[in-house]
Amino acid sequence: MALRELEYQARVLRIVWEYLDALKDEKQGADLAAELARRNPRARIAVPDFAEQAWEVLRAGNKLPASRMGIPYSPRRDKIGNPVPNVVLKVPTGGGKTYLAALSLERIISGYLGKDSGFVLWVVPNEAIFSQTWEQLNDRQHPYRQVLDRLSANRVRMMEKDTPLDARDVEQGLCVMLLMLQAANRETRDSLKMFQDRGDVHGFFPPEGNQEAHSKALEATPNLDRYDLAEAQAQWPMVKDSLGNALRLIRPIIVMDEGHRAVSDLAFDTLYGFNPCFVLELTATPTDVAARTGRNPRPARYANILAEVRGIDLDREGMIKMPLNVDARQGTDWRAPLGAALQRLNALETEAQRYRAEGGRYIRPILLVQVERTGADQRDGHRIHALDVKEWLARAGLDEAEIAIKTAETNDLRNPENQNLLEPTNRIRAIITKQALQEGW
Repeated sequence: MALRELEYQARVLRIVWEYLDALKDEKQGADLAAELARRNPRARIAVPDFAEQAWEVLRAGNKLPASRMGIPYSPRRDKIGNPVPNVVLKVPTGGGKTYLAALSLERIISGYLGKDSGFVLWVVPNEAIFSQTWEQLNDRQHPYRQVLDRLSANRVRMMEKDTPLDARDVEQGLCVMLLMLQAANRETRDSLKMFQDRGDVHGFFPPEGNQEAHSKALEATPNLDRYDLAEAQAQWPMVKDSLGNALRLIRPIIVMDEGHRAVSDLAFDTLYGFNPCFVLELTATPTDVAARTGRNPRPARYANILAEVRGIDLDREGMIKMPLNVDARQGTDWRAPLGAALQRLNALETEAQRYRAEGGRYIRPILLVQVERTGADQRDGHRIHALDVKEWLARAGLDEAEIAIKTAETNDLRNPENQNLLEPTNRIRAIITKQALQEGW
């Protein structure tokens, strides 16, 4: 199966390619300056930020989005001081962000880095997007996965944060680790496996007794986590055998889906604390962060929007096909619009059955209900709770097997019989949720 590359997607990829070409040229110049500075420390040779210089090359050529031409480039650095190229692709929901990310990765790895192997840390904001992205990238028949297979000569290894990792995996193939942003939260890192000593991360760290090698590793990468000397009963600093430390040594490419959700200081420090070599953000709503003064001052952080896709671009390509018909109802009783929605569901199902009987394909309408509360301790009789809706639908005639709750506490869609909503054997007719609409559904 192959996807037709749309005009706006081709435009985005062209500007990505132009930026990477400029980035590669500027990186060579910066590396030369760094080498001269190392050999001649008394000359005080300044090493330029190659990522910013490449950005200015595009600005001078009027290649940046018109809406961002007056906004300065916002530099990014990892936690050991290296410049990190960072670009944002502004693409509306439904515009194929994952497809653009996969094709951009192909260009970043093969064109900019000149490799066919490496490590991609693909960060998503929630479980819904995690499941969807994992399904797409793990399926060898899916176009997104085929892009990565083509890049790596079919040597893609899909990973989660608990998957064992060996340095040879990174050297000999393309590792793609899918991670939810909160899983890397350094506020609670001591309780997270990413930052704990573990026995299934191999080939990255010196032998336990090699004091010189540990010292050199910490000198080269100062932000590596180390053991507490008293707790480890060690006589010298020792690097932790953790996945977090391995990532800092690997210097992964980071793909940040829904990049506007990673603008807090904690999220920003977490991502750039992995010492990435490139950060690609995907979002429909880029966010600029204002400067901060006072006790912990910092400059403003602007979204470095490299390419911007508008809704009209999607409409021109026929990507917006589902009309939104709003039926506003007056009143304060939530049962009235729910009853009207159930009547519409039944009418649509009758029409779908007639259509199928006349030789059409199978269609099963599904009612999606968004509620205000979900937790067991939040059912107060005032806010609309998931269980209130489920009980009402049951009294209205739906079987229990036809109702699914999809919340942080309960996920009936994980049940084996409910996993494929498109199958005729699936009985789900109503899904009750609180946030799924904003989580990629």
